[in-house]
Amino acid sequence: MRDSVSVPKEASEVLKRANTGMVNDALALVGVNGGIRGVRPARGSEEARVLGRAATVVFGPPRPDSPRLTMYEAIRKSPAGSVLVVDGKGIDAHFTGDNQGECAKRQGLAGMVVYGGARDIAGYRSMGMPLYCTGSATVDKPPDIRIVGYNVPVDVGGVTVKPGDIIIADEDGVVCIPADALPATLEKLQVIFEVEEAMEKAIQGGASVDEIKAIIAKKKPRK
Repeated sequence: MRDSVSVPKEASEVLKRANTGMVNDALALVGVNGGIRGVRPARGSEEARVLGRAATVVFGPPRPDSPRLTMYEAIRKSPAGSVLVVDGKGIDAHFTGDNQGECAKRQGLAGMVVYGGARDIAGYRSMGMPLYCTGSATVDKPPDIRIVGYNVPVDVGGVTVKPGDIIIADEDGVVCIPADALPATLEKLQVIFEVEEAMEKAIQGGASVDEIKAIIAKKKPRK
């Protein structure tokens, strides 16, 4: 039986009510940088919504202590329900293709997030495996880099992602909630829900710009 990981049910129910922008707003109130820059849904993944704990892979120049690991092995080591976050240093080259996507789907992964390029986008789309990356790429990654770490902290798009952190992805992008910041983030999400509801009512009711600005201010971090 494969290992599996999950987000606590109560937390999952709250997070499913929020899009990535709302989660990022809540993280800002907590004082956490969680919005991953430059990573977007590949074509066909726009309608997907991903929620799971991070497993991580990092590429770089090989070191004497680097694990001898392929992407297929990294996928097979990742628990069902997890999101595999691949640190490809933002390089415009492919770090995954649809064969790995099929392997990830059979492993039960919730999605793939690649800070770098990907190929075989149509294959990912046809199998329904959510993929988020910096863009499509036909060129393979440089020959002088390979996997140098598995389930270690990685830096992707200006955010440090640690194994076990919560990854949320949708048509707007990808956000990471540090595992130890989850309770505070859920608390601040309640504020964001209230602000969004108030904004909707205010705009529909013809509120003034000053009234709208006052509502927006409630979700801005205090300086």
